[in-house]
Amino acid sequence: MKCDTKKPNNESYGFFEEFDYYEGIVKSAEKINSVVTNFILENPEEYDCDEIVKSCYYFLIHNIASTKESPHIICEQFKKIYNLLKYRTRTVDSVKHKNNDYAFMNYWLNDKLSDNNNDLPICVKGFYKELVKIDGEYFNIPTLEEKLYNMEKHDLENMKNLYELYNIKNKISTAISEENDTGKGASCSTYTKECYAKYRDAIINCLDGCFDFYTALMDFRNTLKAFSYYTNTSISCKYKELFELPDYETVLKEHKSGSFRRIITLPLLFPLLGMFFMFIYSDTAFEKIKSTKNMLFGARERSNELLSYISDNDNIIGDHEEYSIGYYSVGNY
Repeated sequence: MKCDTKKPNNESYGFFEEFDYYEGIVKSAEKINSVVTNFILENPEEYDCDEIVKSCYYFLIHNIASTKESPHIICEQFKKIYNLLKYRTRTVDSVKHKNNDYAFMNYWLNDKLSDNNNDLPICVKGFYKELVKIDGEYFNIPTLEEKLYNMEKHDLENMKNLYELYNIKNKISTAISEENDTGKGASCSTYTKECYAKYRDAIINCLDGCFDFYTALMDFRNTLKAFSYYTNTSISCKYKELFELPDYETVLKEHKSGSFRRIITLPLLFPLLGMFFMFIYSDTAFEKIKSTKNMLFGARERSNELLSYISDNDNIIGDHEEYSIGYYSVGNY
């Protein structure tokens, strides 16, 4: 099914301001792995009573969608999320906070209904319409439907990467706390490395119109930087630089510099190899040894000079290779 898509905007990332709250809701909802009913039902297709029709068995009876996860389970989990957000108590019940709830529900549905290709079994808005059809009294937030839309695959990947970054940040926080309790370190530094790699890849792999995504990443960057306060007590994360991520312009510049170096170096090697073989086959045995030695020495000097020039301030190696950067040169841990 081809769904109409819309690009996420700044408002779409608003729920990350309260990430811990929404992550708690997700953990609670995703514990559900069966349809919650007040009756025992072995063969739901044999029944047609209101209680069954209004339950998430509806998706099994009518074979509404076939997703990577069972649609009736997605339905049940979303009912939990919907209920928790619908009756959420806030000190300030502002439009912004409601929009954050809608943005989170839209992200969650996109993630659950997505597949490895763009041929989705059901659109996000269509899925919600089916829920309203099942039980309009339960799903009765009037403004939610207009806030739901399908994201393009790469936009959803951006948001999933950001979601994972916030999860890693929480792992860092937990690791620091456990270090203080047990007196043992290591995992904190492991997570900061993982965080940097994910952050860098998220910036580099963003496609087309990344401004709002980059803005959300900078918000994450500022949130992580606040962890530098704990360097005085952490065992394996003793340096504030571990919590200071570069801005996206720096990451892109370094990435392009690394790509340029690889593009230039390989073509340069072919003429040098040609010169090498030419000298071998044109000189006498003594001259071969002497000329080859001189040629290799000169070639090595020229190659080193060129690589030194084009790798100035180049701290990152390749897109998916192991990196060795100044960011982690503050100490061995």
